[in-house]
Amino acid sequence: MDVLRKGRKPRRNSGRRDGRRLDPFQVGCNPHRDEHLYWLTEDGYIIAQDETCQQEYVQHTPCPNCGGSLVVMAHLNRGGQGLSELVALCHDCHRRANFIFDISNEVYQAWWAEQLGDLYICQYDGPPREPCTPG
Repeated sequence: MDVLRKGRKPRRNSGRRDGRRLDPFQVGCNPHRDEHLYWLTEDGYIIAQDETCQQEYVQHTPCPNCGGSLVVMAHLNRGGQGLSELVALCHDCHRRANFIFDISNEVYQAWWAEQLGDLYICQYDGPPREPCTPG
């Protein structure tokens, strides 16, 4: 199983890797993303701060095998571990790539609590993972 742990530095204040400004009303997008977006945790997980950034990360990452474009095929909920996993396939060589995102961080959890209101329940035990190195 290929596990990608490459990260990309977000552009300052844009909140998106392609430099476009965030639409705060876009569903699944956190307008409060910070400078730790896409940093790596000590365990090598990619820090996610909303649902949209996970999809954007995969869309902008080339296939590690051939450099082709990836498409998300599955989203695995590992919320009990404070993680979210996306499985992608390459359009060209059809190889699989897995991306494991940290969702235990306070930016993600505050955004999720805002989305769910009274229905919000933290799914994992323990403190949030800390950003370790820029992606």
